[in-house]
Amino acid sequence: MEETNTSSSESAESPTGNRFERAKEFVGDKYSAASDAMRDRYNTVREKVEDVDFGAITDQVRSYVRSNPGKALLISVGAGFLIGLLLRRDGGED
Repeated sequence: MEETNTSSSESAESPTGNRFERAKEFVGDKYSAASDAMRDRYNTVREKVEDVDFGAITDQVRSYVRSNPGKALLISVGAGFLIGLLLRRDGGED
């Protein structure tokens, strides 16, 4: 009877071992695919940022502010207000 228990425990370990190996391979494949996708996306974004001429954008903003000071002031106040609302803490949490 003991041999039957040993053989049944060995057969129970083998499918479990195969299942863990398959899970390990699956996770490894998914990790590799996600890593490659993130690396590709990072390179794409980096190339786009390198192509941007920040000096020209700065000049455009300065020109807009000089020609429309009222609008620029209202836009900056509105943006500051929205950022303040987003970053504000609720007094009851402390």
